Amino acid sequence: MIENKKKVYLRYLTTRSETNKLEYKRLVAIVKRETRKIKRQCWETFVSRIEQDLRGRQINACKIIRNLNRTEKYNCDLTQQLNTYG
Repeated sequence: MIENKKKVYLRYLTTRSETNKLEYKRLVAIVKRETRKIKRQCWETFVSRIEQDLRGRQINACKIIRNLNRTEKYNCDLTQQLNTYG
């Protein structure tokens, strides 16, 4: 789909015709719509895996939360270590 959009865009650049421009804009809209749909589906599967894991063994959910908060925890641990040794 994206390759087709690029071909139509190049065709529009060479001819500068109004029909090629409209075709390109139509394909841009289609690609945007499909991209949003795919991203939404990926996010929903990601969240559903976390929800399933929260009800189960909670291993993956803990890993994800740990990775999201890694910089905050690292900074907190570093300051605690500096305070104990300093």
